[in-house]
Amino acid sequence: MNKTKYLAALASSLLLAALLAACFPRQTPSGTAWGDGAFRSNGERIYFTATSERGDPITYTGGPDLGGMMMAGRLTCASCHGPSAQGGRHIMHMQVMDAPDIRGSALAGEEHEEGGEHEAGYDLETFRMAVVEGKHPNGESLSTDMPRWNMSDEDLSDLFDYLMSLP
Repeated sequence: MNKTKYLAALASSLLLAALLAACFPRQTPSGTAWGDGAFRSNGERIYFTATSERGDPITYTGGPDLGGMMMAGRLTCASCHGPSAQGGRHIMHMQVMDAPDIRGSALAGEEHEEGGEHEAGYDLETFRMAVVEGKHPNGESLSTDMPRWNMSDEDLSDLFDYLMSLP
């Protein structure tokens, strides 16, 4: 008999706790798991978190098919290009991807010693074409692995400035 009373009291306590919890509004945490002050600039924050200090998360369309298996289906620049923005070949959700180096030195363009050719670099407008429209500076489409990001001009400029600061 004592066991029955104990279980009834336990069930009542759990039900009461659940009802009390439902009475209080859930607070959505602000910021990111990185914590306040983790980033030196808004561009760095965007690169690692796909969120802007100006507001909501930065959304995208397209990109690799992850089946919702990465970060609740959310990508960041660092997801593919890595923590140092050097890119490289990697496997995500059983598909091989080649992410380019997007540090400032790579975005600025290259001088090829063999033929003396110069590969055109990115300025803010051609960077916007790549990030927002999925186009190379010459107008050709980027790989479908590259998401098409929906971000403000200010956030795009901040991201570009951050990448250009990387050697």
